[in-house]
Amino acid sequence: MLESTRVTPTIHSVKFEKPPGFQFAPVQFCGLEFQTTAGSLEYPMSLACSPTRPYLEFGARISESPWKQAFAALRPGDEAEVDGAYGHFLLHETSPAILIAGGIGITPLKGMAEFAADRKLPIEVRLAYSNRNEEEIAYRAELEELTRRNPRFEVVHTLTRTPDDSSWTGRRGRVDSDLLGKLSSGLVDPVYYVCGTEGLVQETYRSLMTFGVPPDRVVHEVFRGYG
Repeated sequence: MLESTRVTPTIHSVKFEKPPGFQFAPVQFCGLEFQTTAGSLEYPMSLACSPTRPYLEFGARISESPWKQAFAALRPGDEAEVDGAYGHFLLHETSPAILIAGGIGITPLKGMAEFAADRKLPIEVRLAYSNRNEEEIAYRAELEELTRRNPRFEVVHTLTRTPDDSSWTGRRGRVDSDLLGKLSSGLVDPVYYVCGTEGLVQETYRSLMTFGVPPDRVVHEVFRGYG
């Protein structure tokens, strides 16, 4: 393993050296297996990076489960078994992309945004990223760097539980119809990628259906065991 970093108070990120010949599409998931206090355990994890990067990155919201505790305790030099890659939550490289993430659901969408920037794809990519508070915005610096590198990439942060007297000057509240409408403004037949809790995915899907978005233009991934 190359790096082990706490990126928010509750989210941990690790990077592994990419095995020779390992390939994946933007962005699939893997089975990640290593030793825990309950023995050797495997857990499905979305990749949090683009296949254009020279490493494999994963991020997880930490809980008391043996796997999550062992994940947070990984250190450079530790080994893990990576199984995969799998999945069909993939970026359509020729269509405008609207990314909707809640919390740790940012991981595959971050990888999609990296891929669009690294490959200089000629498509608009707009991200709505919902978190409880400002401290829980994962990969914030990385996302800001992508906006500087890719003039077609835009990020809108929205916070759902930040106090009224906080210094936050950005958007507040959930991802709603108003925000979705602003993100889609000016785009022709965008594809919507929704990743987060079951509640966020369902609520966003219902909003998109009221807009008349065709179901085949919406792809989603629900993070079970989210907390």
